Amino acid sequence: MSYPQNPWQQGGHPPPGTPSGGFPQQAPGGYQSYAHNPFSAPPVPMHEMAVPRRPASVEAAFWIAVVLPLLVTVLNVVSYLVLQGWVQDSITSGTDEELAAEMSSAVNGVMMVFFIVLTIFYLILTGLWIAFGFKLRAGRNWARVTLVIFAGFWAMSSVGTLGSGGMAAGMADGNALPGSYYALSYVQGGLGVLGTVAFVVLVFLSASNAYFDASRPRY
Repeated sequence: MSYPQNPWQQGGHPPPGTPSGGFPQQAPGGYQSYAHNPFSAPPVPMHEMAVPRRPASVEAAFWIAVVLPLLVTVLNVVSYLVLQGWVQDSITSGTDEELAAEMSSAVNGVMMVFFIVLTIFYLILTGLWIAFGFKLRAGRNWARVTLVIFAGFWAMSSVGTLGSGGMAAGMADGNALPGSYYALSYVQGGLGVLGTVAFVVLVFLSASNAYFDASRPRY
């Protein structure tokens, strides 16, 4: 009895698969095994992938860093307007009209330059507070340290403002500054002291310390 010849022995091609005609070996579970890539990055542990939850103390400190500088800048502008009006009234009262106009022009020019420089300085500080505030909110410890240093200088300046305002009010005479100007100075100084102290306390609470520690990159 004759058997049909294998067609692959007559110059054909072997069936797909391995060179020996078999099929690729599969790993247990039905998946094809591949060699490990030595250049691939190691897997990231799950505890490092988890984003730490931001505590309420850090959130409150962030809003202090954003709102307080803006509020003090606005109060500074209002104080300038009050002071400018008082200077204008002081020059025009009991002075020759032509001389008063010349003096008013000169004084207003000096005050305007001083006001512009001071406002630019306040705006730069406000921008830094807000920018670092967002970094603080994201858990950056260097932003916390920087803003605490800023808060220390601001608190000392505010204490000086409160002290100088009290001394000026005590030495007031007939040509004293208007009461609204003193009130605005006290408000600015009080906000500076209370706001900076509250900020420092909030960022160093135990919940805040744990948040900044958990957000610190691990190497």
